[in-house]
Amino acid sequence: MPWPKLLAIGLSIGLTLVLALGSAAPAAAAAQPASPLPVTPLAASPQAAPPVAAPPLAQAGGPEKLRIGAYLTSLGDFDPAKKSFSAAFWVWSVGPLDGVKSLDQLEFPNAIKVESPNALQETTAQGIWSQRKIVGSFRHGWDLRRFPFDRQLLRIEMEEAERDTASLVYVPDTANSSFDPEVNLSGWRILSTQLVTGSKPYHTSFGDPRLPPGSPSAYARAELRVLLERTDRSGFWKLTVGAVAAALMALASYGLRVDQAPALSPRFGLLAGSTFAAVISLRSAATELGASGYTTLIDSVHAAVLLYILVATAAGVVAWRGFLRHGDVASVQRLEKRVAGFSTLLFSALILALVLGAMAPPTI
Repeated sequence: MPWPKLLAIGLSIGLTLVLALGSAAPAAAAAQPASPLPVTPLAASPQAAPPVAAPPLAQAGGPEKLRIGAYLTSLGDFDPAKKSFSAAFWVWSVGPLDGVKSLDQLEFPNAIKVESPNALQETTAQGIWSQRKIVGSFRHGWDLRRFPFDRQLLRIEMEEAERDTASLVYVPDTANSSFDPEVNLSGWRILSTQLVTGSKPYHTSFGDPRLPPGSPSAYARAELRVLLERTDRSGFWKLTVGAVAAALMALASYGLRVDQAPALSPRFGLLAGSTFAAVISLRSAATELGASGYTTLIDSVHAAVLLYILVATAAGVVAWRGFLRHGDVASVQRLEKRVAGFSTLLFSALILALVLGAMAPPTI
């Protein structure tokens, strides 16, 4: 079998193995996200420990302690271009009998739009229990460097709007905060959820005349964090099929001999066409993923393809000039075979390394 056909088969098999590795790779354990806030991890799934009754909140001096929790019921409308997602969840609080309705002062700093279709409040032996349904869309900076092997940490921020931490702090209700196991996300799966409580500092007193000018302030904050992993790997081939075709066209150009004048024009025309195909594929992928200020896996694959085409072009020019100077057909053919074999193996290894690197569990 001619060597160009062998190399083409080898390249195709190598890229097919990359896809198989991506689709069959087992999901790694979710990494704990780093945060300046005190982290209170929840169970990785709602089937973990059963909820237990929370003890009454002690209010012996200091700020009022408000137990707060959240339960995710819906997630979707992922839009990397608009940097947003939508969610629906229940949020509740349990506070002292003489406290105020804290959920009425709850705001969502990263929300685009929120609605509260349902709310209730009851007095219990452990304090005032308030509950509210929240439906809205929220901002999220989608990191697509590893697409389609990426993970996303979605955050829903909740913050006290009136009383600062001198009078109110949040305590997480970890036993009851989780997510609905029936949440169905096409192409994604939920790895874990977390409810994190802490405070948000501000370098201003917001003009409070009771405080010294320029004094800082802080307000209670809670975050519902949802760690997602993409399970649909088909996007990789959809966005790189043009680049793969361009690489195969560049490989096929080695089969057109430079010592035959009629083959020169088709050879360099084929390389020009492969370059055009790779550039069009790159622009299409950038449009699909949205503009970003970083290099993605898809960008790196296209860059590798363009480099491979450049090597093929340089090899053709050097071989042609060598033939014109020396007229040694055998040495020119040996040179081209070596360049074709080495560059193809190196290109396949580079693509494999890029994909395996993207598949490695990230530290979020």
